[in-house]
Amino acid sequence: MFGYVRPQVPQLKVMEYEMYRAVYCGLCRTMGTCTGQCSRMTLSYDFTLFALARMALTGETVTFKHRRCIAHPLRKRPMAEPTSALRLCAYASAILAHHKVKDDLRDERGLKRTAATAVSPFTSSMRRRAVKQGYGDMDRGVCLAMQELGELETARLPSVDGPATLFGELMGKTLAYGLEGNTAKLAHAMGLHLGRFVYILDAADDYAEDMEKGRYNPLACLYGDPSMTVLSDHKRQELKIALLNELTELERAFDLLDTADHPDLRGVLSNILYEGLPRQVERVLFGSASCDCSQKGKSKKRRHSRRSDRKGE
Repeated sequence: MFGYVRPQVPQLKVMEYEMYRAVYCGLCRTMGTCTGQCSRMTLSYDFTLFALARMALTGETVTFKHRRCIAHPLRKRPMAEPTSALRLCAYASAILAHHKVKDDLRDERGLKRTAATAVSPFTSSMRRRAVKQGYGDMDRGVCLAMQELGELETARLPSVDGPATLFGELMGKTLAYGLEGNTAKLAHAMGLHLGRFVYILDAADDYAEDMEKGRYNPLACLYGDPSMTVLSDHKRQELKIALLNELTELERAFDLLDTADHPDLRGVLSNILYEGLPRQVERVLFGSASCDCSQKGKSKKRRHSRRSDRKGE
């Protein structure tokens, strides 16, 4: 995935940080077991959030064990033991990585295409393992969504909403996979708005490079001005409002999660949503890690402040 979904580590409590790191390392270890050691190279912060969200959605109990790993051989560190949430995220990550590489082989040129060609046998192997474990319907769904996304990008429609929604639906269905009822609806809403957020932010992040190299970028099609190689301040403010709207919808879904018995888990998720993601918006759009919601205080106060700022804009 894209790597924008990160916590604001200095704002985490000690136990929250330990939980986040343990889930991150536990997902890495689970990926090695489920989809092969090479798949651990595709580990992302994005799927760490997915794992945390699935745990919150299902109320799954997580246990930690101190282990060593290849990356940190000298000192044991806490790692989450394999759970259904971690295994699902491992297989989903493998499937998405495979189809992303296929997309790069179709669309990219030069070094990116060479890199995609080199890793293609490994991602194919990862995907086969996932299909053998019963995730064939997820694989077919991702394949279809990526094809539709490719068709939208080829059409170069003057809209970012269409492809962002399609990617958001893909993320929503992935997060809700195997769930039922209201839990599935809640998971889908979280994945949908997270996916839309990530797609729009990535388009803004890549805008200058895509314009320079003549690549597809939905924002370039939307604004329709080939001479605008850098986003203007006005456009950046427009994008900020759109991105904060997605975060507001994501937070509304998050607020419905029942995590009373897991305060550290809720603390980590709150940190990512209310601290980490807004800072990514500021970093990408304005080259700054600061944002209007960086004041000290409880998450609820920060959320209220940002929603008020959004309305004021």
